[in-house]
Amino acid sequence: MNVELEYSNNLNFKAKTRQFQDILIDEPKSFHGNDLGPSPVEYFLIGVGGCVSSTFVYCLKKKGIKIESMNVLVDGKLKHKEPSMYLRIKEINIEIKYSLKGDYTPETLKKCEKEFIKYCPLYEPLINGINISIVLKK
Repeated sequence: MNVELEYSNNLNFKAKTRQFQDILIDEPKSFHGNDLGPSPVEYFLIGVGGCVSSTFVYCLKKKGIKIESMNVLVDGKLKHKEPSMYLRIKEINIEIKYSLKGDYTPETLKKCEKEFIKYCPLYEPLINGINISIVLKK
């Protein structure tokens, strides 16, 4: 899986992956950007929320449970970390509100509520950490 980013100006980039082109990435004006798109941190939270909620939906669908509605709220807590005072995400809270329709047992629903998270490819690396390799080429 690859994502490519191309610098535009200031803190603005355009990303592309698969058939999706010109995905804007920027910082808000309060962080010295132009506010032309979501920030990298916001995309990160979108990714985490999307991963968790799509695996929950997948589990429900696999068990034949139909979704009437779903809303997912992802709240990332940013804090300055000592001693450098760099800004870091210190906590992520995800709330999934859903309404279901059709016939299903409470036991079947409980299975999905307990098991779905292990299918999200982002969950384990976030909990246990992940190696990131950066190579700078001039």
